[in-house]
Amino acid sequence: MGDERGLQAEQEVGRINAFFPILPTLGNRWAASRPWEGTTIGLNLHVTPLSASLLRELALGGATCIVSSANPATTDAGSVELLRGSGVEVYTGGDLENRYLQVLDHGPSLVVDSGFELIATLLDKRAGMVGKIKGAVELSRTGIARLRARGPVPFPVVNVSDGRLKDAVENRHGVGEGVWQAVSLLTGMHLSGRRAAILGYGPVGRGLAAYGRAAGCAIEVVESDPIRRLFAHYDGYPTPGLGDALSRVRIAITATGRKGAIGVHDLASARDGLVLLNAGHGGDEIDVDAIRTAAVRADNVADQVVRYRLESGARVTLLGGGNPLNIVLNSGSPEPVVLHFAVVGLALERLAGEARLANGEVVVPE
Repeated sequence: MGDERGLQAEQEVGRINAFFPILPTLGNRWAASRPWEGTTIGLNLHVTPLSASLLRELALGGATCIVSSANPATTDAGSVELLRGSGVEVYTGGDLENRYLQVLDHGPSLVVDSGFELIATLLDKRAGMVGKIKGAVELSRTGIARLRARGPVPFPVVNVSDGRLKDAVENRHGVGEGVWQAVSLLTGMHLSGRRAAILGYGPVGRGLAAYGRAAGCAIEVVESDPIRRLFAHYDGYPTPGLGDALSRVRIAITATGRKGAIGVHDLASARDGLVLLNAGHGGDEIDVDAIRTAAVRADNVADQVVRYRLESGARVTLLGGGNPLNIVLNSGSPEPVVLHFAVVGLALERLAGEARLANGEVVVPE
């Protein structure tokens, strides 16, 4: 079974490279220049065929890549098998901190993180390693918020999330398209005529709203920030409060970057049959544990589809366990993510160079 899954992942990587060849093109350059010769790179990533395609090109450039899976729910077993078969160490077991420590035990000098979790573990648990770190790359907006909250960091951290490609291409189009595709795949629902609420009107929320509208959904936007709420208003979306929206929409999607954006108390007046899912970075925007505890019944309708009956009698269907649904299903076009990973590779190439960047946050240059 493991060999079969690895073969499927190999085929998916081949398909990605055939239609979107930017990573192999860079890999050929890196194979000639070997920018990471003798360098160990520690990476905390969602392990998917897309990240596997990046890691294989980094290895061509001389890198020894050590990987921790960022989220068990988004880890593709075939991609793990493929990477391990290619000599990449991938840690998937134990709790998250143990996986981060296992990566750090390999002594990386470059770090790639999704959520500022591997970097935080380095600073808090392996402070003696800081002097050998040449730099890091943070992939997510959530991670950048955590970096800024922490204060000064004694090495450069390249922020690719605020680069021009991340918001305009991956967040808006990659996530925007992929999440709706995943909803259709899991539920079989035709989206035309459905009413949906998007929680959060940042780049991801704007993409979700635009692609939902294009599919025929009646979109409402729930946004606590008054400026973003005004943007949603001028983009033509109703902007109700959360309780008001949940009382009538059929689908609610979180894209806030905030823990507990939907709690079980918010579902007290929710429409019967509400479908809940998350498009944000982590798996905690929907308080899944509280919903499970409050439910009087849970039915596993299908893979990644669980329907809960609440004490009020209302039924709430959760997709993907509250994890980022497009990553759980590997849905949507690979192209936006491939472009993003190309930027990550170029940032690592820059960090490996002779001239050291300034310590702290460094927004990826144009």
